[in-house]
Amino acid sequence: MSVLSDMDRIFDDFRTEWENTFLMPRGFADEAIRQPLIDLADEEKQFVIRAEVPGIRKEDLSIDVTEDGIEISGETSSEANEEGKGYLKRERRYAKFYRSLPLPDKIVADKAIADLKDGILTVKLPKAAPPEKKSRKLQVK
Repeated sequence: MSVLSDMDRIFDDFRTEWENTFLMPRGFADEAIRQPLIDLADEEKQFVIRAEVPGIRKEDLSIDVTEDGIEISGETSSEANEEGKGYLKRERRYAKFYRSLPLPDKIVADKAIADLKDGILTVKLPKAAPPEKKSRKLQVK
């Protein structure tokens, strides 16, 4: 079992070093902003966006909707302290995320609605009616 534990540690060290070197420039790890996973569905008369935001309360969410896009952001933190005989345990958690999504069609921002349930944010964005194409007959002179 000792050999397997050593191999796990070596692979974990390698993966951490590789990620730090190639995926996250040094010095930026503390400032990294997570992007929630998002599904965008076009349901004829509306767009429906579902975003995974586990552990985020609705009070910690900010949703900005314009006629051609949506921005979702949130920030939360918590602290837990536990004291016992001969020990003190203190944990802190901080999470911040941001996601901007352009939409393929214009929407009616005033009629958008959002719901948060079980860590899934659902936003319904009604589509704007396409502008009427006006035409007129021209007489050839």
